[in-house]
Amino acid sequence: MKTEFNTDWQNWIKTNVDSGQDKNGIFKILLDEGYSYQAIVCEMQFEPSVPVDQLINPFAAAQTEQRQAGSYNYGQPIATDRLFIPNGKPINSESIQLYTVADFLNSDECEHIIAAIESQLRPSELSSFEADNAFRTSKTCDLGTIEDSLIQDVDQRICKLLGIDESYSETIQGQHYSVGQEFKPHTDYFEQHEIEEHGAEMGQRTFTVMIYLNTVEEGGITSFTKIGQDFQPKQGLAVVWSSLNADGSPNPNTMHHAQPVLKGYKAIITKWFRSNSRLPEQPPMFVRGANDFIPNYTATGFAKAQLPDGMLEKIQEFYSNHQESQEIEIVPGDFISNSGHKKTKSSSLVDLSTDLREEIHGALKLLMEQWCGKELLPTYVYGIRVYHRGAVLKCHQDRLETHIISAIINIDQQVDQDWPLVIDDNYYRRHQVILKPGEVIFYEGGRLTHGRPYPLEGESFANIFCHFKPADYIPRQLTD
Repeated sequence: MKTEFNTDWQNWIKTNVDSGQDKNGIFKILLDEGYSYQAIVCEMQFEPSVPVDQLINPFAAAQTEQRQAGSYNYGQPIATDRLFIPNGKPINSESIQLYTVADFLNSDECEHIIAAIESQLRPSELSSFEADNAFRTSKTCDLGTIEDSLIQDVDQRICKLLGIDESYSETIQGQHYSVGQEFKPHTDYFEQHEIEEHGAEMGQRTFTVMIYLNTVEEGGITSFTKIGQDFQPKQGLAVVWSSLNADGSPNPNTMHHAQPVLKGYKAIITKWFRSNSRLPEQPPMFVRGANDFIPNYTATGFAKAQLPDGMLEKIQEFYSNHQESQEIEIVPGDFISNSGHKKTKSSSLVDLSTDLREEIHGALKLLMEQWCGKELLPTYVYGIRVYHRGAVLKCHQDRLETHIISAIINIDQQVDQDWPLVIDDNYYRRHQVILKPGEVIFYEGGRLTHGRPYPLEGESFANIFCHFKPADYIPRQLTD
């Protein structure tokens, strides 16, 4: 249960109390938002005049009345505190929740998707009758029906970008605009007369993710007409917005106009999310864990570098002199396993001296501060972990409290073939990174999923892990 109110909630409570709104109703709204009974009492200086089970949420009551009247087109209230978009740039507007994400797709991905769109175009449709035949003149491709691994991966990446379970989403679509084609001012949510037909199963539309696949030569601007915000189509740029207000009501300020293309063409992909899952048993809509809310300090989230001069030789000498002292590493669960046999050792550890630990931290601190742009506090340097033949490192995120900005140093390897580190970047694109002795990877270990899921083909692979946290970092604690 939540026990502290931020400034927005405090102002909301004061405004509604001062305007004479029913305190019992305000109390019930706060309970439904997940605040504890005692926290609400302390904040409002008020206790309900009726038993808790008799309190009525006026928002819920109004929605019920609308549903019974046949005009129900609300979605579920939006838990805005559960939305975090890495690399997202919020557009400062009090009337709409709107973000941009530059370079969400790269040029190769965009060109691949454009080719797929152009192969299966059909006239775009409207969700209801429109007398103006020129209201929407673009063409559409149902990308979600194409068996294409890259498109399927992009589809999943969009869901991960918002942190929303895939079952709350519609099939991804592509749109193609030629010269003169447009989509006149419209909103993405379903109007009252549309909700029964289009929202009976999955409810109202909530979020839209639109991604430009090319930089338009002239025209093709997306204009949010109610707030005076325009977006010039630029390849790879994602625009994300909520079509609803925080209480779930449709937000008319999301009106937007895909202006006519004047020169060249415009290609985009669009993915809409809904207030209900398509699954019979509704999973949680927002699926981010606490680690997923760690801020991203760099755009991509990782970078390769070289150890400072002299450090590799010093570490290798220590490793050579202490190999006989390595002990089998016991890691709980299946964090490190062996593809050959459960009883085969997967990894062992060579402990480092205190002086060498401090020297490694000191040698990397300035380099990593320059990389991430933050003052860093050293938290931990592991000993030398030696993986053995057949070892598998489960894909994971590092410790929430301490392992925020990290480094992996490769110091020695006796391998039959390269053993990649598999890591997702801050755009949820998966990479395979190869390290050689003396090479280092800086990475945002607390938030990025990483591991070595392919069995080690070789006798040994020796790494050192070095961890920091930003001086101003505070872990986020999630409440249900």
